[in-house]
Amino acid sequence: MELDAAFAAAVYTPDTGDRVALYKFVEKQKSLNTRIGGVLQEGLLNSEGAITGLNAIDVSNNRRIPITRPVTNDGDCGLDVAALAGTTGIISKAISDGVDLVVVDKFGELEQNGKGLIDEILQTIVAGIPLLISVSEAALPVWQERTGELGGVLSFTEEAFQQWWRSQ
Repeated sequence: MELDAAFAAAVYTPDTGDRVALYKFVEKQKSLNTRIGGVLQEGLLNSEGAITGLNAIDVSNNRRIPITRPVTNDGDCGLDVAALAGTTGIISKAISDGVDLVVVDKFGELEQNGKGLIDEILQTIVAGIPLLISVSEAALPVWQERTGELGGVLSFTEEAFQQWWRSQ
């Protein structure tokens, strides 16, 4: 079901080729002077191309916040819960600033379990600020349950994001 709600899930699968499409969309909107807030994720890669950590990026100012780093020699990453909690303020500030658009990467395991950024994500929706959020295909049923099956469901392409944004 798709209604005229001002939010959409950008759905990706393990086979999604261009996982930077959301980043490209954000950069394009910033170049068009869209007042945009939210949080993107940036994978840090080692010389073999394996992810060794994640940064959260405040899209309003490109500030990077380390949220995971390797904690063992076998490459297991430790989540810095305090740093992740700090990202909630980024979205809260975007809401209070009345930005044009909030982008969140991603509706992850914490959010699926009612933690992480879920309160700020839902506050964005309630405030009526357009929200674009990346959601894994596996998490889509939980996302739809949390949002009453409202909002759009988009393929994970920059063009799909642009079309959705033009409709807002």
